[in-house]
Amino acid sequence: MSISTFPAKPITLAIAMGIFLAGCGGRESRPVPATNVADTSLDCPAIAREFEANERQIVVTLQEKDSAVAKNVVLGVTGAVLFFPALFFMDPKSPEKVEIDALRNRNRVLEDIARTRRCPVPQTKIAEVYRRLDDMPAKAPQ
Repeated sequence: MSISTFPAKPITLAIAMGIFLAGCGGRESRPVPATNVADTSLDCPAIAREFEANERQIVVTLQEKDSAVAKNVVLGVTGAVLFFPALFFMDPKSPEKVEIDALRNRNRVLEDIARTRRCPVPQTKIAEVYRRLDDMPAKAPQ
């Protein structure tokens, strides 16, 4: 039997492509820094605007995380039942959690800056979202 007619060649190729494409699954996190060089020049309205923008970004990122979880569930079931290479397209990184944590830390810093400058401390408008995040089980350390 020659190598060109070897029946396992397509299977080997499919597995190799799946492993190669697994590196494409997901994305890197882009956390915001907790402090910023421009923090010294923030006035009270700027603190409030940034705080509100961070909260809007938390909501958007949480929606993205929910979508990624749903996609992973579908890919997991598909990979387990129908098409094994689908498992390679799952996103195990969860960059959204890193970004949400960074935004929450930034808002804590903004609250401290507001107190220091005797500005009204920004009040959260997404307390229910924070409760949901705080009730989520922590991911086991890897």
